Amino acid sequence: MNMKDSALQPVSFSADVAETEAEGSLPYLLVLCGDHGMSETGSHGGSSEPEVNTPLVLVSPAFKRKAGMETPRVVEQVDLAPTLALGLGLPISQNSVGRVIPGILEETSLRDQLRFLHLNGHQLSCLLRDSMPDYKKEAGFEQFRVAEKAHGSWMKLYLEGNTSEVLTNMGKKVLKQYLEALAAMSSALSKQLGKYDMYSMIAGMVYVFQLLLVLLLAMPEALSCAAAVDLPVLSSLLSLPFYLLCLLLASVHVWVCTSAESSCYFCSLSWGLVFAAVAFSSAMFCILISVATRRLPVRPEIHGK
Repeated sequence: MNMKDSALQPVSFSADVAETEAEGSLPYLLVLCGDHGMSETGSHGGSSEPEVNTPLVLVSPAFKRKAGMETPRVVEQVDLAPTLALGLGLPISQNSVGRVIPGILEETSLRDQLRFLHLNGHQLSCLLRDSMPDYKKEAGFEQFRVAEKAHGSWMKLYLEGNTSEVLTNMGKKVLKQYLEALAAMSSALSKQLGKYDMYSMIAGMVYVFQLLLVLLLAMPEALSCAAAVDLPVLSSLLSLPFYLLCLLLASVHVWVCTSAESSCYFCSLSWGLVFAAVAFSSAMFCILISVATRRLPVRPEIHGK
């Protein structure tokens, strides 16, 4: 197999088995993969094709060697986690955005294939519901619900002992619907989780820089013989700039959170925490200005006109 060092991972399947297993023993699985590719100059970490493509090899007697293996298949790197989880009989990780690799399921029965795809689809739909407020508008979520209902109808006919060609065709149609739904949900989740919360990041950086600057300005007093730091906290809280800054930052917060398409982390906080953060930032700014003005050299007074 081949894999990429990015969100999308190309994978090719190799099923060449050198040894046969003992009668009645469970099949083994050897997974060989790399964490990143490498360019011709020996570097990695970029977005070029040699750097994002990585080989992935799965070797097991459960696979049958088929013609056409010379052309490797392409899958995403995140697909390996749900594939191994389902193959080992373990639950898929709650925050996994991958989908089971279809080539791994080709040797299993149609019923097992549909069961594995349904488990993967249920996990992705739950993650989609928890990650996106308007998850019902996603095409993949609706496709999964349709495929789930069709799967139920197929299971009813299967348990009734129906072995006609209609059942087979219906199962293949459900299989295709599951694969399309998984691809759509996985793509939507990858895009959603790959977005950066710029507003919250900027707010956090502002708080950190304000604290660092206050500490740097107060360091000479802290390292002096008196070892005392005098910060004008009370005067800053009672100053007019403090209230003006609180009003300005609160207005910016309301504007950002009401105009953004999706709420960020800072917008999801309660108004009490937001007000405390706004007051803290405004107070730090006023204290910073007061301490900085005390550090500036005082110009001598000029007498006369």
